[in-house]
Amino acid sequence: MYRYIIKMKLQKFANAIQNVFHENVGFIIALFLLNFTTMAWSLISEAKLEVMISYGFSLFFAAFGVAAFVQILYNPILKNLVKAVILTITGVIFVIEFFAMYNYKILIGAGIVNSIFETNYREMIEFFEMYLGFKECIGVLGLLAIIYFVRKKNFTFCKVSHTKPNKVVMGILAIGFIYTIRMVSVYGQFFTDHQYLPIQRAYASAQVAFKNMEAYDNLTSRLNDKIELTENKSKIKNVVFILGESTNRNHMGLYGYPLPNTPNLQKMQNEHNLYTFRDVISPHSTTIAVLSELLTFCHLESDKNWYEYNNIVDVMNAAGYKTFWLSNQESSGIWGNVAQIFAQHSTKHEFTRLRDSREDYGVVDGELFPLIDRALQERQDKNFFVIHLMGEHGLYYNRFPYAFSKFNKDDVPMNVDDEKKTIVAQYDNAIYYNDYIVSSIIDKFKDDETLVIYVSDHGEAVYDESSFSGHIEENPNRHMIEIPMLMWASDKFKEQYPEKVQRISKAVNRPYMTDDMIHTVLDLTDIKTVDYEAKRSIVNDQFDPTRKRIFNKKDYDLEIKNGEAAKSE
Repeated sequence: MYRYIIKMKLQKFANAIQNVFHENVGFIIALFLLNFTTMAWSLISEAKLEVMISYGFSLFFAAFGVAAFVQILYNPILKNLVKAVILTITGVIFVIEFFAMYNYKILIGAGIVNSIFETNYREMIEFFEMYLGFKECIGVLGLLAIIYFVRKKNFTFCKVSHTKPNKVVMGILAIGFIYTIRMVSVYGQFFTDHQYLPIQRAYASAQVAFKNMEAYDNLTSRLNDKIELTENKSKIKNVVFILGESTNRNHMGLYGYPLPNTPNLQKMQNEHNLYTFRDVISPHSTTIAVLSELLTFCHLESDKNWYEYNNIVDVMNAAGYKTFWLSNQESSGIWGNVAQIFAQHSTKHEFTRLRDSREDYGVVDGELFPLIDRALQERQDKNFFVIHLMGEHGLYYNRFPYAFSKFNKDDVPMNVDDEKKTIVAQYDNAIYYNDYIVSSIIDKFKDDETLVIYVSDHGEAVYDESSFSGHIEENPNRHMIEIPMLMWASDKFKEQYPEKVQRISKAVNRPYMTDDMIHTVLDLTDIKTVDYEAKRSIVNDQFDPTRKRIFNKKDYDLEIKNGEAAKSE
């Protein structure tokens, strides 16, 4: 009798499990696919097949657990609503992570979410136009259609039997349970490194992004902070800091690229007015991350948040400079950005358009010229200009007028297909136009005492040694951080400051990372604060060339630069 009761209870338990499968099999499989696909892709690319199998079975068991929980809800309408919400949220995250894997071979992370938060609506549209072509859209829609079909389909293998357990259902569940235990006990580090579900990865990344937003508020609140100068011997009349965007020096003729897309800058170099720094990298490969260090005393070795440090605009204000922030980037945005905060610190800030997320598609950098001309009329004895370009930000064909369509796919010296060559040609044309922009800005100051510094925020991979173009923080690629850094001195500047010119000329081959840029600017302008360090100024005799340049926890010189060079040979 006792054995009969146990048997009946086991049968009842088995029936309950089979009922969950029978009524929710489509939901279970759809939920499994949405959560499993991208991680499986990542694990396969890392040759971790055993981990993928364990992860797959345990995830299927987890999907069953979610279905069992939903099954508790007796109201059919509420039950379907909960399922729809779960699949919708999971589906949106799946599309984002699938996009990240397709383009960058990475799972969703803080870099992806930060890029979404820092990008305005128009740039977002351009971004998706750039990366999601017709084939990619069809692929994503096809995957979602398959998952939707699975969601609606009933499968005969999970048919309910009230007399004996379904061996397929019970077998899958048993294996899933075993592999769940295995995942926890054997691959515990997997959970720490990856997070188990895409929604966990998205949540963790969003936390970082919102923390960054709080940092913006903290920096804004420091607007009236007093700057304590320990030395101020500054006399240079005009210091012009041109901040480029997404410029890969390896695509510039000035740095040896085969196409002649920097004729004006090369001419200036030949005339010995332009100094080309050959070994400079950015500390990050996204704008917000770079600017938070490029324009402040925060750097790789810092032990405080970047917004707790003073910034270059405030320091120049305190040193008696009239500061200008002239920008071709957005003047407002839903999430805000670091550049806007620095702009607000300046004496005068002006944008090519008062625009937010829905305005000004493809405004070229030539629109900055009237702003610069007006600023020149408002100069005082000492002036500091920050001129923020759109540079080579994707979509590349929006960054130059038709008249600068100098190169086409047939000119591209790369072994890629014609579609990619067309994109590369557009990027090279954007650099050709950037050469015109930078040289034209310099030309406006040539008759005055002026020092011009040009540096890009970060680089851009354009199918260089990899199958994607763009920039992202998680997957290091040397082209995303190898940037141009140039200094130009007017004849009057060279006459007045021959010693500075000599120091600049002497430093062009030194290794440098631009999280120390503020030290170089202050050194050249004879301004000091308590945070200034001579060893961090590339033009100083005390400069430390042995400092390790770390990008995404990797040594650039040992693991990125040399490693990728070896791959390409």
